Amino acid sequence: MPRGENKEAIADLFDQLHIEFEDLAPRIIKVMISCLGKTRITFPDFDYIYRQERNRRIRNEFDGVNYEELAIKYRLRTRQIRSILKNCENA
Repeated sequence: MPRGENKEAIADLFDQLHIEFEDLAPRIIKVMISCLGKTRITFPDFDYIYRQERNRRIRNEFDGVNYEELAIKYRLRTRQIRSILKNCENA
């Protein structure tokens, strides 16, 4: 992303923080700058974050045999549940 676009994206972020958090926005911005200042960051997309959280819940809810129950609850195939749990073991 060219520098000009980066500044515009940051300005949009700050505007959105003010809309969402009002008086807390300056404190949030200050923390962000103190932690991340002069650091180049790429944020994951929402789908990635959602999948990570969903997979964490699946791992926490797994009782050793409830593959099908989790598949129904999370609208996945049993095979996908097994894959998520297997990837957890390999991590």
